[in-house]
Amino acid sequence: MENISIPVPPYIARAFEKADSDAKRKAEIYINAWLSDFFSEKSANEQLFAIMKKATAEARPMV
Repeated sequence: MENISIPVPPYIARAFEKADSDAKRKAEIYINAWLSDFFSEKSANEQLFAIMKKATAEARPMV
């Protein structure tokens, strides 16, 4: 992974710095998911349906 810097209000920066490692990791996961959706050419729903379609196809028994 790579790091980026994004300006945030001081109260958010302070809250993040004070948070425990689990809370920081959870915030990072949410932010990464949001940025992935924001910059994706497909909507979150389209991505989800593609994953579900692939999982369904892989779950079908071979005949």
